[in-house]
Amino acid sequence: MRTVLRAVLLCWAMSLLLPAGAQGVEFHVAYEDKDSYDHTGNGAVMPDEPGVVVELVDLVQQRLPELRLRYSRKPWARCLAELEVGAVDAVFSSSFKPERLAIGVYPMHKGQVDRRFRIDSKTYSLYTKRPSTLAWDGSGFGKRSPALIALRGYAIVDDLRKQGLTVNEVNSPEDAFRMLLAGRADGFVHLTEFADYKLKKNRDFAAIAKSGPPVAVKDYYLQISHRFHNEHPALAQRIWNTLREVRQSDSERLLGKYLRRSSE
Repeated sequence: MRTVLRAVLLCWAMSLLLPAGAQGVEFHVAYEDKDSYDHTGNGAVMPDEPGVVVELVDLVQQRLPELRLRYSRKPWARCLAELEVGAVDAVFSSSFKPERLAIGVYPMHKGQVDRRFRIDSKTYSLYTKRPSTLAWDGSGFGKRSPALIALRGYAIVDDLRKQGLTVNEVNSPEDAFRMLLAGRADGFVHLTEFADYKLKKNRDFAAIAKSGPPVAVKDYYLQISHRFHNEHPALAQRIWNTLREVRQSDSERLLGKYLRRSSE
């Protein structure tokens, strides 16, 4: 609570530096309503300790007093849908997919996404019920036609389908783990940190284990709506620049904080 209060007081003090009559620019950021290190808690409510990425974005606002930051939490597919129509100004954390350029803007350089401005990088891993003959060997699965599951709307779904694999989409890691335990799927491919976090918190899933090396490595970004970027192109770039700075200076500290929190 003290951390949140300090942030509020700092933002108030910095707002006094704005020219008289200036109201700042509202920046409505949507993010997923599932519990993880990046965004803690479930549902629409933001906890006092909101997560690594939420705190990083808070630091951006502290350094850019012209921003008036507002958050909302939603299912990930809805975050992307609202970004596309400009109902929100940005979403995190969005991995780069060329088709997503139609719904929002990434930091780009010479026609390529510029990973210098990523929020972070994460791996996807395969999870199975022990014992299992299914494994990822770095280039493929040991089973010809595995029944795979992944979270709805996540980029890994399309990546796996492009390999000719059948992937069923589910709404939560808990749903996926229960399907594995019930024998309704062979494997679950999910963000490693988030899946490990869920397994650590719930002993009911003790029979589930990570299998093999990472299936994929992806960079993640604060993706900004076309509407906001068209109206405030210079500010959008300052947001990405500042996010790069705070990632370099504070992400390791914040990750350590939430790792300690999860082990308590």
